[in-house]
Amino acid sequence: MMIDVASLALRMAWILAVATAYTIDGLLRNDFLEARISEARDPQKQVRELCVECPLNKAKKGERLESCKGHIKRRGIKECWTKCGCGKSKCGNRVVQGGIHKRLEVFFTPNGKGWGLRTLERLPQGSFVCEYIGEILTIPELYQRSLDNELTYHVILDAHWVSNGRLDDKKHLCLDGKRYGNISRFLNHRCRDANLIEIPVHFETPDRHYYHLAFFTTRDIKAMEELTWVCKMRRSFLFPFIRLVYRNKSCFKCLLISCYTLV
Repeated sequence: MMIDVASLALRMAWILAVATAYTIDGLLRNDFLEARISEARDPQKQVRELCVECPLNKAKKGERLESCKGHIKRRGIKECWTKCGCGKSKCGNRVVQGGIHKRLEVFFTPNGKGWGLRTLERLPQGSFVCEYIGEILTIPELYQRSLDNELTYHVILDAHWVSNGRLDDKKHLCLDGKRYGNISRFLNHRCRDANLIEIPVHFETPDRHYYHLAFFTTRDIKAMEELTWVCKMRRSFLFPFIRLVYRNKSCFKCLLISCYTLV
């Protein structure tokens, strides 16, 4: 019996696309993307889980502990890894693992925001752009840097803290891009109409406490357009929770009039 290898490969790729977050072209499925955007930006659709002992407060040994403010429960992407039987070269479920393939440029913005990142080519909706790279730190290590008056540019990997039950301190992690990073450090904040969204991506380990934070486009983006995201970075770990307050003036980060301002 003759087997049409090309047809079989195409069929398997289609099955994989249905079973994963990606289309056969390597873009995020529209339904998956829209759900993640709502999950991240619409407070009414967010599910916040509370820790019994919040790691953000537990790290402050000797200080008055506060109750957990909650962590947004977020669905991520599970890509194939070494335990899968697929081949790396032909697998359609290894998008983030393939690294950056888009033509991007670091540039100095003309509106006073400093350096920024833009695309040199058109990016379709759902395209993978890059991932946030930084040192992998535990929460106590991050807190120690704040005690040493060291500025950090960190994101907390807390998407699965509560669903994983009680974890030891070594599994409460964050990424700090201050000392080591990539072009993602030049992404500027945009409050309400950012064209990128960050999504947890798993592929190195079955444990969900560590994941990659990948940026995908929320809409079609034109060439030479600046890339932005709703930045959840905290400038000081001493004030780990940022409130959003509506103000009738420009946001100090994205210069958008009457937007939500980080305080």
